[in-house]
Amino acid sequence: MSSKRVKLTKSFIDQLELTPAIYRDSELIGFAVRVNNSYKTYIVEKKVLGKSVRSTLGLHGNITLAQAREMAREKLLQMSQGLNPNTEKRKRISEEDERLNIAKQKPTVKDAFDNYLSLKSLKPRTVHDYMVVRDKYLGDWQSVKLDEISRRMIQEKHAELSKNSKAQANMAMRVFSAIYNFSVEHYLSDDDQPILIPYNPTKTLSAKKVWNKIKRRKTYINEDQLPDWIKAIFEYQDRGQVLETNRDFILTLILTGFRREECESLPWSSIDLKYGTITSIDPKNGEPHTLPLGDFLFELLKKRRRNVKSDWVFPSAKSKTGHIVNISKVRAKINDLCAVKFTFHDLRRTFGSIAEGLDYGHYTIKRLLNHKKDSDDNDVTSGYVQVSDKRLREAMNEIEEIVLKNYKEEYIQRFKDQ
Repeated sequence: MSSKRVKLTKSFIDQLELTPAIYRDSELIGFAVRVNNSYKTYIVEKKVLGKSVRSTLGLHGNITLAQAREMAREKLLQMSQGLNPNTEKRKRISEEDERLNIAKQKPTVKDAFDNYLSLKSLKPRTVHDYMVVRDKYLGDWQSVKLDEISRRMIQEKHAELSKNSKAQANMAMRVFSAIYNFSVEHYLSDDDQPILIPYNPTKTLSAKKVWNKIKRRKTYINEDQLPDWIKAIFEYQDRGQVLETNRDFILTLILTGFRREECESLPWSSIDLKYGTITSIDPKNGEPHTLPLGDFLFELLKKRRRNVKSDWVFPSAKSKTGHIVNISKVRAKINDLCAVKFTFHDLRRTFGSIAEGLDYGHYTIKRLLNHKKDSDDNDVTSGYVQVSDKRLREAMNEIEEIVLKNYKEEYIQRFKDQ
């Protein structure tokens, strides 16, 4: 390959035939044009730390001569300082390859959700809620890389969802936040570093103070309404319910304060008919909550045990789970019968309201309501106070008398005869 030193101009370079040669610039030493069989390339040449180094600047036609000359000056200055541009170029290529590889490893929103659900041990209801968020509320984000969800996107999505339901908008963002935090720790590079941007974009909602304020429901059945309500419960005729499962379930709810889901799935193994206790698993902390049975509930459950052959206290032949699930239609019918509108969680609040109105000590009430700690977490005495089952059973019977009135003794006798 021939080599010549000439004054490089655009017209000179344009007229060069595609015959292999190097034409070195007579004005900027180290700057040259290299001609190959099919293209012409601007290059720089200089010794770096005693070793000859040649580096490509770009193709003639892709960059101008003026641009190439300016680039050459910068490269030649770096080379005079002992920096090899080829080494720097290889480093940049390697970094770019690594960046692209990491980008390929970054999960989409759907991938992150699916990974979270596969690795976390969640209740079926929680899994269902997360899938609703993934498929419905954030459905248009599924194919977007998780850390490409910007703060602005979070703000706009939260505002959009809030138009239909403020509570669901908050829930969707909290679920996304949980998925993001989990994914930051789960998706790591070979050197054990997060490949996702560590900043959770949902923090913008707190920074801008735009989380929706949801008023906590405080509704319950007050004592003036209880007579009409309990009358409707006992007079309700449920087709096909020979075992009176729906009625007994609702009565168990209001006489224990259990949550709907934990009461629906009560197995007989949670009922001790020898010592008269009922145990549920608190869905919030996974801990068992055992209460002694009042006289009415004790006889009701003994009646059910004699007549129910299922493993569940409240079985259902139609349910896939084998036990009743959210009998909202029954609740609606009872609402119509007595004109006292209630939700299943209202029954829990009603139990709590009655319990707090009893003339019992602070720690007895806490046991009835399954309150583990005071709100200030400074109640060290509670760890040493043991409330007797006798005391709790007295309280449970008083709650029964307030709720049931004259029905209590009448139905205790009926249950014994069934």
